This record gives sequence, C-alpha cells and structure tokens, in this order.
Amino acid sequence: MHFNHFSGVFGTFDRTALLHSGGAGLADRNFSVPNDPSYSYQTASGTKGFTATAVLTLAAEGKLGLDDCVRTILLNSADPQKYGELEWLSETVTVRSLLNHTSGVPDYFDEAQTDSFEEALQGGPNNQFERPEQFFPLTEQVWRTQETQYAFRNTFKYSNGGFVILAAAVEAVSGESFPDYMAGHIFRPFGMEKSGFFRLDGRAPDGVIRATAYLENGRSNIYSVPVIGGGDGGAYTNPQDMARFWNRLDPELNPGSPLAVLVEEAWTPGQEGEGNLYGLGFWISSKNPRIVFLEGFDPGVQFFSFYNRSTKRSLTICLNDEKMNCDEVFARYFSEVE
Repeated sequence: MHFNHFSGVFGTFDRTALLHSGGAGLADRNFSVPNDPSYSYQTASGTKGFTATAVLTLAAEGKLGLDDCVRTILLNSADPQKYGELEWLSETVTVRSLLNHTSGVPDYFDEAQTDSFEEALQGGPNNQFERPEQFFPLTEQVWRTQETQYAFRNTFKYSNGGFVILAAAVEAVSGESFPDYMAGHIFRPFGMEKSGFFRLDGRAPDGVIRATAYLENGRSNIYSVPVIGGGDGGAYTNPQDMARFWNRLDPELNPGSPLAVLVEEAWTPGQEGEGNLYGLGFWISSKNPRIVFLEGFDPGVQFFSFYNRSTKRSLTICLNDEKMNCDEVFARYFSEVE
C-alpha cells in the first residue's frame, strides 16, 4: 500500500483478530529502518487511558475510592515528605475529579497556553523529570500565579497535571514506581507485550523495538518530551497491544471481571469537552457514544485508538513524523470501526 503523507503504522482488529495493518516511512532514519506494526510507538496523551485503568484496578481492589481526597492519599503514603506540604492541592480534589478533568487543579503544561514542553519545564532539562513529584513544583508555581485559584473547579478543563497527580497516587497506594506498577499490573496481565514506559536514554526491554519520533525540522523528539513517560503521557504501544487492551477492558466481554462495573462508568459520558464526550480517562464519540477512544499529540507524535463497543472492532494509528498526518489512514480504514 502507498501513502503520500503518512509515516507510522496502523491496525484494524475484530476483537484481537487482525483485519488490516500496515505502515509507511521510517522508524529510524540513521539506519533506514522502515516502520513496522510490531514496533513500539509513543502515545503522548493516549497514556491517560492506561493511567485511568491503573486507578480503576486499585479501586476494584479496594485500595482507593474514586471519591477519596487525593491530598490525603499522598500525605498518608509511606514517604509523604517527597511531595512537600501540598498547600496548593485542595482537599476538594478527588480521584474522580482528576479522572474526568473537573478538579480545577492547576496544570503544569496547559496546552491552551503553550505547545512547547521545554517552555513548560521552565528551563529544566527533560532528563531531570522522571517521577511524578518532580512535576509538582511546576504545578505549585502555576497555582501561585493564578489570578483565581481553582477557577475551573467542576468544569471540564483538560489537565495533564491532574494525571501526573494520579500517577503519584498510584505509587502512594501500591508502593511501586508508576512504570513498574503499569508493567506488572496492566501491560503484562493484559498481554501487551510491546507496551510500557521506556527511557529515551536507555535500552528497551528484550523483544521491544522502539520507533523514533521526528520533528518538523527532521530531528528526533528526545529533548521535546520527558525522558520517561508518566501518568499524563509518553507510554509506548502498538496496534496489536491496543486491540488486546480494549478486548480485556470491555465490560460486555468480561462481565465477571472486578473491573467491569468501573469500566462501564469510565466509558459512560459525564462531561462535554473539545467537541466530544468524556468519561473517566476515556474520550467518547459525540456522534456514536458506543465508540470510546484515546488520542495523543506530542512533538513528532500523533496517536489514535478507537474501539466500537457494538462491533468489538478497533483502529489504532501511531504516527512518528511531525511533517505528516493521519488523514489517508482515516479515509481508508475508519469505516471499519464505525
């Protein structure tokens, strides 16, 4: 197949059975390695669905409640000192309000204000931002400069910072680092063999080949995103793993799962925002509420994954070149999940 303006991979699936897949462009320009659907690709904010799944898993196990105060969760952890005094984190902020972007919590990276991650880091090198609490001073600084603090409370306001706090809550409750918890409790149990949080400056796990993402100027994005992903973005995955993810989560396919009731709630529209609907960590199509999806945009990265609850079909697209777009893939294959 030939694409004129696409670099990346895609796959359509009926449950976990492959219907169509393909790719175009290069995964590594230094060695002229073509993109391949079996490789792992950055997901940007598509990661928020994985973070939400971790939170729902802990809720299903009774280790936290969706209406629990997040400040209390952090300050009652085994090492509360690493979070600071948290005076900027209101006691009204609950797990649920972070999941549905209604907490009003300040966002260290408000994409309505800037699309530059480097600018959001306020001069700090990206390799010094590895753990959730390292982003907290950035959030606190935004809080201190706001004219009206928590002005967006009870209103949908997309917040990367809110999902960083959720990652910290996962760590506080589980006692594991966020990447380790995700690997051991979400990715491996779900059969997502090529998914995970992999350091940009480190070696990928055995069996995982990571595609590089390229900026419009032709350089890689290694200085434009955190050195390792976190609760708000940056996990790696591929289309096959996403088909397994949707199949494992679908409450209609897994009615006996402890997650089923919570996922049903997460996939039920609760908010309106940016032209679509939103549940708890998942977007829901306003045209067809039976379609849930994740999407993400970072320098050099576009990620889309759609799942139709009625047909049990999915489409996942991973783009790795900022000069390209996904229009041709959508035009050819989105009808398979509509």
